Amino acid sequence: MTRVSRIALFALLAALGSVVALPLPARAGNDGVVPAHDTKNSSLTTARIDEQIGAQVPLDTVFRNEDDQPITLRECIGDKPTILVPVYYRCPMLCTKILNGLVETMRDMPKDFSIGQQFNVVTVSMDPKEHGGLAKEKRAAYVGEYGRPGAENGWRFLTGTKESSTALLSAVGFRYEFDKMLKEYDHPSGLVILSPAGKVTRYFYGISYDGEFEVSENASWAGKGPRPELTKEELNVRTEKRRNFTRPTTTLRLSLIEAADGKGGSLLDKLTLLCYRYDALHKGYSLNVLRAVQAGGVLTLLLIGTGIFLALRRERRSRTLPPIALPEGGGGAGATPPTALPSGGTA
Repeated sequence: MTRVSRIALFALLAALGSVVALPLPARAGNDGVVPAHDTKNSSLTTARIDEQIGAQVPLDTVFRNEDDQPITLRECIGDKPTILVPVYYRCPMLCTKILNGLVETMRDMPKDFSIGQQFNVVTVSMDPKEHGGLAKEKRAAYVGEYGRPGAENGWRFLTGTKESSTALLSAVGFRYEFDKMLKEYDHPSGLVILSPAGKVTRYFYGISYDGEFEVSENASWAGKGPRPELTKEELNVRTEKRRNFTRPTTTLRLSLIEAADGKGGSLLDKLTLLCYRYDALHKGYSLNVLRAVQAGGVLTLLLIGTGIFLALRRERRSRTLPPIALPEGGGGAGATPPTALPSGGTA
């Protein structure tokens, strides 16, 4: 074996050794596949909301009120549509924005649509270590910021055991986890609307729950078939153009009225809910085309029925009129018809 051959052999062995020394992916098996129990289960650890429309929340679950006294969820809902707000009170950022956005939206509602009257609000801490002292401070601050009388009777800031908060938040599909390194909770931002019977009727996401929002270019194309290929410049032009168009977002008030089967709303609200339906794709109310067609059909039938009624009525009245009296002698065989021309006339 020549010197060059020996060097080549050593190089080959070194390369093989380095490959063998490389770390394998997370404890893979002999077939190279990581066992399922070693992988991170996203369904258990990812903070998100799994919508559970129609789910029943555990009304008899016991929490602690702002004075650390036991109170059930049923007492907090009080047979009214309710906004459920999952937070934790020492949250450094996101939970404060959620509550601020909610207060701002509720203050924009009409004066005759307030907390404690038409609806209630239940704020629940997901942190079992929190107690009434901090909850009471939060309640005083936000009820004061809301600034309407009677709100203190309808807005609860609850704390509870891990079992109670888990039972409630699991029922509404609110997934969260505790970050042991940061000592904070990783959780989504959103509200849940409950009916007076405690059933989930709607979800609101983000930190703002009313006003207007910008329709994104991607959202505007949803449901319109395959999208044509656009250059980056064309897409920028379209996006810029759409910034001038906004549409009303989901109205929290309408959702509360809808959750109560129309109770608590004005006649206009009920008519609006009759003709509009919730559009989950665009997170807002849009015209209910089927209802519009039905209304048009009913209106057409009413117009046709009214026309037929008037025609029949006119015909019946013409039959009951007395016969027209003819002039004397006008009935004889030699009588001159009234339309006869005078003698010597020309036609």
